[in-house]
Order: sequence, then C-alpha cells, then structure tokens
Amino acid sequence: MHLNKLAAVLAAAGLAVPGAALATNGMLMEGYGPIATAMGGAAMAHDNGTAAMANNPATLGLMAEGSRMDVALGFIGPDVKSDVHGKSKADAFYMPAFGYVKKAGRLAYGAGIYAQGGMGTEFPGDGGNMSQVGVGRVIFPVAYDVNERFTLGGSVDLVWAGMDVRFSDFGIDFKDGSDFTGKAKGYSLAGKLGFVYRLHERLDVGGVYETAGNLGDLKDGGWKVSGFDMPPVLGLGLAWRASDRLMLAADVKDVFWTSSMNTVTFHYPGGGSAPFAQHWDDQIVVSVGLAYKASEALTLRAGYNHADNPIPGRYLSHLWPAIVEHHYTAGLGYAFDPASELNFSLTYAPEASQTNPDMYGPFDGSNTPVTMKHSQINWQLMYSRKF
Repeated sequence: MHLNKLAAVLAAAGLAVPGAALATNGMLMEGYGPIATAMGGAAMAHDNGTAAMANNPATLGLMAEGSRMDVALGFIGPDVKSDVHGKSKADAFYMPAFGYVKKAGRLAYGAGIYAQGGMGTEFPGDGGNMSQVGVGRVIFPVAYDVNERFTLGGSVDLVWAGMDVRFSDFGIDFKDGSDFTGKAKGYSLAGKLGFVYRLHERLDVGGVYETAGNLGDLKDGGWKVSGFDMPPVLGLGLAWRASDRLMLAADVKDVFWTSSMNTVTFHYPGGGSAPFAQHWDDQIVVSVGLAYKASEALTLRAGYNHADNPIPGRYLSHLWPAIVEHHYTAGLGYAFDPASELNFSLTYAPEASQTNPDMYGPFDGSNTPVTMKHSQINWQLMYSRKF
C-alpha cells in the first residue's frame, strides 16, 4: 500500500516514467544521464553526476565535497515500421529525471528519480493495436571511501512499472489516459552494489551488480499481467585519464534477460489467459567513449554503444520490437561558473531489421512472416547546481 501511494504521488508530480518509451538496449536505455550517455553509456569508473545512482553508485564517491543537484529531461524518438502493420505513430516521448547527492568527508548519499526504460508501439491502421511499457526507479544511494584508492557504493531502489496494451485479435484491451503511467501497475524493491578502485593515478576500474526487479503481477483491478520483470545486470569498466584534458572510458555489461523475459501472460478479467512467449537471450552491452576538455568551460564527448539484439526471431512481436543494436553518441558539457553547468547528449541508433517467420502462426496457423524495422534518435539535457 505504501509503495502504491509513493508511486502515485511521483506520477502526479510529473516525474514518473513515461509509457511506450522504446529503450535501445532491450528495455534498458543506452545510458543514464547525458555525461555517461554522450560517452556511449560508459559510466562504471568515472564521475558522471548524480546519474551515477542509476549506473554505479560507487562513483558518487568521486564527486567533490559539497552538494550537487541535477535536473534532467530526456527525449526518445523511435521510428518503428512493420511490413504488415504499417508505421508506428509512437514516435516522441519525454523522460524527466532528478538527482541530489551530498558528499561529506568519506560519505556520499542522496536520492533520485530516473526512468529505467520501456518499450512500445502504436499502429492505428491495425485495429488500434498498441502497447506501452514504462519502468522507473526511486533510488537511495550511498557511497563510502574506504581509503584513498577504494570506494564502495550501493543503493536501495523502489522499482515500478506501468503497462497499457490493446491487441484486438486476442481481445486484450486496457489503457489509461496518461503518458506517464500505465493502467496495469506493479512494484518491487531492488538494489545495486558497486565499487571503484584506483589502479594508478590516471586509471580507475569500477563495477556494479544490480539485482533483478521482480515486479510480480501488474494489475489494474481487472486485468493482470504476469511474467514481466526487469533483469539483473553485471557491469565492469575502466576510465583512463590519458592527459589533463583527455579521458577514455570503456564498460561491458551482461544483462540477464533469460531470468526475466520468458513468457508474459495476460489474464482476462472474467477468467482465462493469453500467454505470449518471449524467451529473450542474455545481452552483452559494450560502451566506449571519450571526454575532451576543450577549455575551462567546455567539455566535448563522443562514444559508441553496441548491444546484442536479445529477441530471437521467432518470438519477435510488433508490439515490443526492442531490436536496436548500434548506437553512436556525442555531447558536450558547459560550465557557466564553478557552481552551475549544462550537459547534453545525442544518440543515433541506425535502423535494425528482423523478421519473425511466423508471428501469428502459433495462434491462428496463418504462416505469415512479419518484418520489423526500428531506428531511433534520443537526447538528454541536464542542468546541474553545486553548493
């Protein structure tokens, strides 16, 4: 009950995760916060602002003494097409985020709200079939400098998800009127445990383990959705300060979709159910990036992110085509003064294509192949204040 009330308050404040936001590493974003995202999502071993609580909370120990507040807005612009269902009109979504962290001596702590990811499409020429899934987190991180070289960090995360689906062929239809929530909702607790270690005065290594977000059943009072969970994630990365101006970073993550996306089942209000096999594969995500300090005020960033497509072709759905693999990123940071700065990132995910040889065959024996194409342009903008 208390979790429901908290998520409802956040949604009313306009800070809940938006629905139908098609993330690009399966259901996860290519990066969290514009500093890391502009560097291909690499974030395990360098200071990337309060978004570290969504990446590796141990890196909060790298921030300077004092407090930092970040206010961010993200945009996701998917372009999804199907040779059978037409073009999805779900093509523009916005994600607000907020983070606050205080560093006092060896201890850093704070709180934040971040969209974790989602997926969805809308095909008005196909009986109005649509889906929107959004997952968000309220995060409470702590980092502690064990010594001058070694920092431990962790977080407790309140995870919530909202889902809307209309699939006329199977009589599935539940949707609310909000872009920030879904009619069927679920909640859980999760956590992260991470570290950063200084191998050399110019080289840091960091890693994190994020537990699964086992959401249980998503419910709206009538409909119920089971089998939809967020996966555990294991990440490891390096950050090398090649010079006083240039930093290079690289991460690798293993996203364990096999433990979370198997069969999603829709339970009808009057009884009966419709199971949809997913059987996603585990996903390796590689992020590489650089940051170059062009002046005291201006930092330029660029990167690349590759994530294996986790969806086997025979389980590809036109409602959840999270198949993008390549991401090219760039961005910049500008410090107006020592206390305030603006950071921006831009991601281009070129078109990926995949065919399900028999999308409807298991249900109606039609033996109709369906090809999905998906590309994306995303951006994030963040204002930071230090005090």
